[in-house]
Amino acid sequence: MTPTKWSSAGISPRTWRGSLFATAAIIAGGLAAVFATAAEAQEIKRGGTLIMARPDEPLTFDPFIPGDNGSIYAIEQVCDALVEADATGLGLRPGIAESWEVSPDGLTYDFKIRDAKFSNGEPVTVDDVVFTLETLRDPSKYLAFVLKPVKSVTATDAQHVRIELSEPYAPLLSALSAYAASIVNKKAYQASAENFGTLPVCAGAFMVESYERGSTVVLKANPYYWDKGADGKPLPYVDGVELRYVPESNSRVLGLRNGDYDVISTVAFNQAKSLESDSNLVVESSPVFRLDYVYLNHQKAPLNNRDFRLALNYAADRTAILKAVYFGYGEVPNSYMPKVNFHDDKVPLIPFDIEKAKALVKSSGYDGSVIKIMVDTGNAPSRQVATILQQGWEQAGIKSEIVEFDVGTAWTMSTKGEHQAYVSYITSDINDTDELATIQADVTAGSQAFFSWYDNKDVQGWLTEARRTSDPAKRAELYSKVQAQTYGDGYSVPLNFAPVINGRQSYVKGFKQLANGWWWLKDVSLDK
Repeated sequence: MTPTKWSSAGISPRTWRGSLFATAAIIAGGLAAVFATAAEAQEIKRGGTLIMARPDEPLTFDPFIPGDNGSIYAIEQVCDALVEADATGLGLRPGIAESWEVSPDGLTYDFKIRDAKFSNGEPVTVDDVVFTLETLRDPSKYLAFVLKPVKSVTATDAQHVRIELSEPYAPLLSALSAYAASIVNKKAYQASAENFGTLPVCAGAFMVESYERGSTVVLKANPYYWDKGADGKPLPYVDGVELRYVPESNSRVLGLRNGDYDVISTVAFNQAKSLESDSNLVVESSPVFRLDYVYLNHQKAPLNNRDFRLALNYAADRTAILKAVYFGYGEVPNSYMPKVNFHDDKVPLIPFDIEKAKALVKSSGYDGSVIKIMVDTGNAPSRQVATILQQGWEQAGIKSEIVEFDVGTAWTMSTKGEHQAYVSYITSDINDTDELATIQADVTAGSQAFFSWYDNKDVQGWLTEARRTSDPAKRAELYSKVQAQTYGDGYSVPLNFAPVINGRQSYVKGFKQLANGWWWLKDVSLDK
């Protein structure tokens, strides 16, 4: 048989059974890297500590647990998976797997494990890889569903791991790039999963030196990291990173202006223009796989009524929100999830229509109970969104109240189903629609349809069919049906396909926003 092959050297003429969109990005990214390497090697300065202020903090470094971006983005800096997102986030590249082969029927994947070491100096073995993937497959794990079609994971020799599928699974390679598939040190994890969540032993570019909840995570360079930079030396370029938890947007901006921070993430849209006027700073708006939206808990009346949920949507003035809160950045969404590779622009938008909302409120049998709109403490844009929503909902005859909690508490309440409506957002960790489509719209997948408890059997069936076929046209058709149905069921109140705006000092080089939300800090250098 002639299997599909992939390695760091290139791709065979026959395409692997994944996203064509991702493959094109891999090739483009590879060519760009080749042409840029020589010039970059002359400019890169090594050393120093990068100080980055973020509005989210990690709750754990255990890759099998979290669903919050505070944790995910930090884990990505210290843990590598078999397959990794490329420099754009749109494509894939080899990670702990140096190369792989896929059988013609798409049911067998053989991965060659590279010569890599964990941050404690121990070699990454096939046993570590098998342990990691088997742990992720445990149905109790948050993202277990991404490996649901996997029949077995076995080591075929000291350097190769085979994954056998029970059925074709188009998104497998993208699924293996998810943070939850990060390869962990088996011995360290088995010794204490709790300790691992604080001081992980992984094979990424950085290792955790200290972790103070509510304050700072200090990372230092992993001296054993396998990947090399443009100068031919091991990454990362910096000696270390401080990830500081600064939830207030004003504090992050002030700290950047004062030189306290090298980089800040998630600049408030109303502050971006003023930062751009400072010649010492660089402000960049980047499209990402992100949707800002209001989580709705379908378990709780009156949100368990489709007409009522749609009333909330028809009474939401998204255009006003886009102008007043986002200052024109972004796009009014026509979906329940971010724009990933199989997004359908043709799904009709739910318009702002107060009269329609009033009719739906009446048909829902709404009893006049107060809907609590939860926002994160210190997040002024979210509170502004909630205020505009409250005004529209009041016009439609819906009572509401805005309540604030710190982001950790708000997130925990959502996971436990203790919320009604929560102004927040979601991002895709991989470059394939399947992950978020399943997380958000399939209540059987492991997160209660991302804590909405949305349950539609037709949608679940379409999702299953979409991941079984490798035909991009068929997948696009099925995901379009999922998008139209779920959006039309009032799954949530979508607000904006929002970009991410980051700010940095001009001496920070190589900082790039990935489409899937995070950044490869291993590629960052300080030219000062």
